[in-house]
Parts: sequence; C-alpha cells; structure tokens
Amino acid sequence: MVGEWMTRAEEMSGEYNFLSFFFFFQLNPSTALNDAGLAAPELALAVEKHVLESGSIDTVGSVGILELHPGAINSIPSKSHLEIDTRDIDEMRRNTVIEKIHRSAITISKNRRVRLSEFKIINQDPPALSDKSMIKAMQASSQELNLSHKLMISRAYHDSLFMARISPMAMIFIPCYKGYSHRPEEYSSPEDIANGVKMLALTLSKLSLY
Repeated sequence: MVGEWMTRAEEMSGEYNFLSFFFFFQLNPSTALNDAGLAAPELALAVEKHVLESGSIDTVGSVGILELHPGAINSIPSKSHLEIDTRDIDEMRRNTVIEKIHRSAITISKNRRVRLSEFKIINQDPPALSDKSMIKAMQASSQELNLSHKLMISRAYHDSLFMARISPMAMIFIPCYKGYSHRPEEYSSPEDIANGVKMLALTLSKLSLY
C-alpha cells in the first residue's frame, strides 16, 4: 500500500493496494445432498494456489471469514459465506488473481453442484507511492542520526494510502518486538520510540526547507 521508513534495521518506500470481496455458496435444491460447506474450504485453498502462482512475494491473500449455515454439527451446510482479502503492489497482478479466484469459485460450484449465489467486491483501492523527496529527507536524517534503515513495502492498510491522493506521503516505522503489531505482545523500546521521534522531527525540519 504505502512507502514507509523505519529506524534501525527496518525498511522504507513503496506501495500496496487492497481488495476485499466475498463469495456466497448455496445448496442447489435439486441436489440437496451436496455440501455447500465443502465448497468454501476448497475455494480457500484456491485462493492460496492463485496467490502463489503469481510468483511474487508481494501478492498476498487470506480468507478471514468463513461461515456455514445452519452451523449445526449434524447438518449438511446449506450455505457458506467467505470473505477474502487480496493485496499486491501491482494492481494489475492483484486483479488477475481476483479473476482467477472468481473463475475457481464458478468451477467449484459446478463440480460440487452448488450455486454460487453472490460475488461482491466490498472494497477496492489502488496502490500509493511514497514521495521521493520525503524519502530523500528521511535517508539524510537517518544518516545524521547514525540510525540504520532499509526500504520496505507495507502490507497493512494505512491512512497514508488515502492521504497520498491529496498530498506527498511517506511513513516512519520503528522496530517492534518480533515484528508484532496489533496484538497484545506488541512492544517497542523507549529507545526505539525516541529514535522515531528524532527521525520525524529532523525529517520535518528538512522538508520545511524544500
């Protein structure tokens, strides 16, 4: 989605984009013994397959929601619902993966004699690039502060994706314990937090002169 800068052994620069959508399988009434619940995990495996087929480490996909109806242990599911998230730095490559997943869903529904009752894109955003002048200022700041750094592509969904539409954008990231984020174990040392603040202040002072 976005470019970002990290102090000490982390990364900077780049882009990412995001698309989420869902599929809805239902039993075909004329073949009531067919299992809509089995169509769902088969499609989840297809998501993995098509993501890996892209050949890029920047193509990612996940099935974060999979719901079965009626949800009883002794009932063959009559409906299944999946929500899928795919991301890539290349919008065309991401969209190719989406199309492959959609075709797989159609094929799975035919082979398992269930009905693909709905396919809907929930959200879709283009990639965003970090501003080169901001990256240059960050590099200079890092060197002056004697902090190590490296380029990075973020796979998260930051506000900077939208800010890039109206202004130059870049991000400063600092190290976290084992890279954890948005979980209870997330931790950054006071030293790393202080380095991040210094990086931000020095970068802003440099940008004020442009």
